[in-house]
Amino acid sequence: MHDSVRAAFREFNKPFEGVVHWMYLDVRGLVTIGVGNLIDPVEVALALPFHSLAAPGTVATEAQISEEWRRIKGDPTLATKGFRACESITQLRLDDTAVDSLIASRLTENEALLKKELAFAQFDSWPADAQLGLLSMAWALGAGGPSSYPHFQAACRKLDFAAAAEECTISEQGNAGVAPRNRANRTLFRNAAAIMAGGGYDSARLYYPSSLGPVS
Repeated sequence: MHDSVRAAFREFNKPFEGVVHWMYLDVRGLVTIGVGNLIDPVEVALALPFHSLAAPGTVATEAQISEEWRRIKGDPTLATKGFRACESITQLRLDDTAVDSLIASRLTENEALLKKELAFAQFDSWPADAQLGLLSMAWALGAGGPSSYPHFQAACRKLDFAAAAEECTISEQGNAGVAPRNRANRTLFRNAAAIMAGGGYDSARLYYPSSLGPVS
């Protein structure tokens, strides 16, 4: 992916996911941290360098991580309360370095999986805005998610990013919070369409949040 995409990814996602240093439940009842990073099942959480608020500078034990994970997972009401509801009832934290590492690892993994799909095989040559749009969809849906959108796939295969903008909408049913991401993704793909149409744009540059195309 373009360096501009990698550098912008955390801040791009921040309005949609927040940057959370403690465990919480997402709307599906899955234990999550960072910028929408799933740490479910518990084995994923156990591999992370949590530290305890009660003992700053010390790495939490597996027993401490497991106990807190199971307490959060065991209260399904937290899935409807948002991540802030879990701040006061948790004692373990990840620092910024650990969160950034989580983001970078998942981003690289998603990119590799997406590029195995024929529709996205030309990903490396896409404008930065289109790359970010696809990675944003994969972040919300899982790396395999964009492949379940056949019209979107067909548009990407033809590098028709104007059509991709019309076909990239993630269902908002039961998850109204995805609406801002959908708006951002449409802007990203419309920007990519404008870049592909010419006009002297630099395809390696990320133009978002500016809009180069029609706004909806």
